[in-house]
Order: sequence, then structure tokens, then C-alpha cells
Amino acid sequence: MMDQTWKRQRVGSCIVRAVLAIIFTVAAGMKFAATPFEVAGFERFGYPLWFMYAIGALQLLGAALLWVRGLISIGAALLAILMVGAVGSHWHVGDPVVTAVPALALLILLIGLAYARRAELAVLAPMMNAERP
Repeated sequence: MMDQTWKRQRVGSCIVRAVLAIIFTVAAGMKFAATPFEVAGFERFGYPLWFMYAIGALQLLGAALLWVRGLISIGAALLAILMVGAVGSHWHVGDPVVTAVPALALLILLIGLAYARRAELAVLAPMMNAERP
């Protein structure tokens, strides 16, 4: 019975990571292609065009990290930070709440994924605190 539960959790995690990776890879592609939707959005928020490309690169990095064993929580946290920025941008320009709902939904999924993989952070912490020669 325990083995089945573990398999379900693993399959569920893979599905969530795949959906998130697809969403953020497509979003990054739209930014790199400078689609009118993305350009208009960044202009409306008052951000320079280079910032759109930087966000696209971070989205692509985060999507890739979702598949690197030991760094899934870092990828989810990176993407969650970007979603906090997206929600804040919508609220800052006075958009209706409904326009921030997709970013909020992604934020909740990403926080859940990062929390589920929090043990990875415990493994990384000693490496970050190691004394350097």
C-alpha cells in the first residue's frame, strides 16, 4: 500500500512539473518572440523591453530546474517569485483582480511544489554555508 502511495505522489509531481514547465516555456517563448501581447503588457506595466527578455530567460531557467533532481524546489521558488511580481504588476496598474488569477493559481501550485520538495533545500544549505578557502 505504501508503495502505491509513493508511486501516485511521484506521478502527480511529474504531471504538475510537466504542466508548469510547458506553461513557463511557452510564456518564455512568447517573450523571446516579442509577441504583441507581451510587448503591450510590459509597456503597460511601465517596464523596459529588455526586462521582458530577462523575465523570459528566468522563466526558461525555472522551467528547466523543475527537471533537475535536487533543484526542483529552487526552480519552483524562482518561478513563484516571478509570479509574485506578475500579481504585483497587475495590482500596481489597477487591473481587475480577475487578470491576476492565472498568476495567483500558478503561484499557489509553485509554492505547493516548493514546499513538497523542501527537503532539497536542507541538502543545499550545508553546501552554501561551507567555508571557502
